[in-house]
Amino acid sequence: MADVEGASHKEQVLEACRRDNVELFHEVLNDMKDKSKEQTADFFNTVTDTMDDVMDELLNIEFLECDPITRRDKETPIHCAVRYANEREVELGEAMAKMLIEAGGDPRVKDGHGRKPAEICTPRTEELRGILIKEEYVLHEGLKNADAHQDDDDDGAGSASDSE
Repeated sequence: MADVEGASHKEQVLEACRRDNVELFHEVLNDMKDKSKEQTADFFNTVTDTMDDVMDELLNIEFLECDPITRRDKETPIHCAVRYANEREVELGEAMAKMLIEAGGDPRVKDGHGRKPAEICTPRTEELRGILIKEEYVLHEGLKNADAHQDDDDDGAGSASDSE
């Protein structure tokens, strides 16, 4: 076989995202094994394009930034997920926002216009607004970390609400 220069890692990642091809995504990760975790995360933090279910795999990369700010509107990925839900597919945008929050994204961050993601929801994304407001409250009150520590201390005993 003749040596043929193939697609760059960036092109491969974008293609994996467009086609929801997790296998191709993992091929790129395997090709980057000689890179440090920070270098790998930096590469993926700079790849930009729309991403569907491959996003799940991206969020599993250690040191991946969940809240990079866009240059133009100073939006976080959560803002972008809300806009996607507002303008296109509510369910997919909601799922993306939930994944970003689970990966450490902060719904309290304001965009360049001073708006948090919950504040840009439309009537069609009212359920997403509720999810974002609830998560803001949980983060503000420090309940997310408290729940994790409480679960560690319980040793499988369950919570008080489980015994009702």
